[in-house]
Amino acid sequence: MEKFKIAIALTGRETTDDSLVRQVCDNPTLLELCSTIFIDEATAYRKVDEEEADALVLYSSPEPAKRPDQSVEIIVTEKANLMPLPEEPKAEDIILFRNILERDLDRRRPRIAIVREGAIQNPDLAMQVTTEQGINAYGPYTSEQILSDDLACHFDGIIIPTGSPLPEDLSGGASARFFAGMKAVVTASCNTAQEEESEDGLADASALTKPIYTAIDIIRNRAFYDEARQNPLPKLFRDKREDRRRDDASQPNNNDNTDKAS
Repeated sequence: MEKFKIAIALTGRETTDDSLVRQVCDNPTLLELCSTIFIDEATAYRKVDEEEADALVLYSSPEPAKRPDQSVEIIVTEKANLMPLPEEPKAEDIILFRNILERDLDRRRPRIAIVREGAIQNPDLAMQVTTEQGINAYGPYTSEQILSDDLACHFDGIIIPTGSPLPEDLSGGASARFFAGMKAVVTASCNTAQEEESEDGLADASALTKPIYTAIDIIRNRAFYDEARQNPLPKLFRDKREDRRRDDASQPNNNDNTDKAS
């Protein structure tokens, strides 16, 4: 099996020779799945654009990586896929999120929840999208409602306000940022400013391994999704009513004068 080529850009660090990077390079599971190269961000983007790398992972500390222009941020956690929005969502936001969940994150007919605090302008948005677009949308919920009774586990994606503390509550451990809506697969680390050490004194490598694994999953999901929609099979049964309509349309119209002349 051909290994994926993952370009990793380290920013905000003077050197790449630290325990975290060494753990990633020595991880036997990762070595079986991909080959990694550590380069600067500008070079990494170029390699991805020129298809010299299958994906780009941004590892930035202490400040989070900047979201690329024309992209949509998705927070991928162990418990939920979260779409932060600065404003109240619109129908097109829910449609876009559905498409991302299906193609990039392998969720078939995803269930989407809307989380907003306080009053919103269109409380019937979820019902309208479900009726008009056939998308399984629900809400709005508050953060407290979505977390009570583990309600979040019933949804494939959750739309949340930007800056909401909900991602930390739903992370269940490691999390990654995915910049959707781009041709290239680009992920980034979360919360790298608060790296913790495990019991053996080593840095927690999940801040970097989670976005790498997420990028690999997205590459595979996109390939499977696109391949399944190439060369669709023709209809197995022909509707004879369509044939009759085509025959009727191709025949000339006979008016009453023709009938009288005969």
